[in-house]
Amino acid sequence: MEAAYDLNSVLAAAREEAGLRDYGDLGFTEALAKLLGCARDDLRFSDTGFMAFKANIHRWLVNRLRYVDGVKANPAVLDEDVSDPIIVLGMPRCGTTKMQRLLSATPGTIALPLWMTQNPAPFPDEKPGNPAGRIAFARAIQEAQRANNPEFLASHERTAEQAEEDSDLLLFAIDYLMIFIVHPSDALLEWLRKRPRLPAYEMQRKLLQYLQWQQGGKRGRHWVLKNPGHIGQLDALSTVYPKATILHLHRDLRTVLPSYCQLIRAIYLDLFDDYDPRRIGRQTLAYWGPEFRRHRMQREELQGRLNIVDAPYQAVLDDAIGVASELLARAGITMTEEMESALEQWQAENVQHKHGKPSYSMEEFGLEDDAILAAFDTFDEGEDWT
Repeated sequence: MEAAYDLNSVLAAAREEAGLRDYGDLGFTEALAKLLGCARDDLRFSDTGFMAFKANIHRWLVNRLRYVDGVKANPAVLDEDVSDPIIVLGMPRCGTTKMQRLLSATPGTIALPLWMTQNPAPFPDEKPGNPAGRIAFARAIQEAQRANNPEFLASHERTAEQAEEDSDLLLFAIDYLMIFIVHPSDALLEWLRKRPRLPAYEMQRKLLQYLQWQQGGKRGRHWVLKNPGHIGQLDALSTVYPKATILHLHRDLRTVLPSYCQLIRAIYLDLFDDYDPRRIGRQTLAYWGPEFRRHRMQREELQGRLNIVDAPYQAVLDDAIGVASELLARAGITMTEEMESALEQWQAENVQHKHGKPSYSMEEFGLEDDAILAAFDTFDEGEDWT
């Protein structure tokens, strides 16, 4: 067990698995050492959670080794243009997943499915254009969650070939604030908050370049990304993706926060034998409150650099295709009949709550209006922008 928390041991294990030695820039190892130490000292994983913890770190490191090796063999990877993605952001539970997946069904976009986010680097025996092994890996994750964690499925369905959060790519940097979500050590969060935000986004850009190169290049297409964690990181986001078109969704925090806490509780069923719901509520406010305030400040400072469309959650429920059409127009893409037909088909095949609707309340997570206002200074910032 001690080897799982030892920096040199985990680096060596990944080198042995990959048959490679070069990690490139070793700056990430400072954050990895901090993560390992905080996990050892502050977290009490279940047996399943401990296995997942080890497996995730191993996967991040093996993919980093394969990425570095892949770029050395194919330097043209770094010439790929990924500067103009369509990015969906907003607090969790604001309809961001629906809009990412809807937009990813649009001809002329590049989707980011789960299998790519889990293993952006091809497997050693993979033939170009046939990522069957990586897809099978993601399907195994999908089936395990379907069988063992129906609560998570009801909150957030994940399938191997459907678009998924780009936070999974940012996690390969390890030195990324959102890694706290699945490693909820207060000491880790405090340390990460003081770290520069840009390096993780630069790592993500490189992985998108690598994935785009694997798919035959840009060919006029736009990536569709989504991540609630982009809240508070507009400066890094706009630096790395200067031509991005952003959709910002808004919803009342008194609805958002308990729904998010329920999702986290479902995630933690796989990681911990027991996790106090009130601790989830406290850590939710501690994580998202400062990020939300940071976002509002950056929104003011960077408004001249941002190509951003604001929409309330209700608009996603009432007319998601209309929201998509406005966003695509802002990105310079005209909605065609073919596009509209593809979006209508996606909507018809993806009905909300098809796996059940979870039950939850603010009270069980210790959330109160005064605490939300103290953390966020508002219940819904949408009125400031729409």
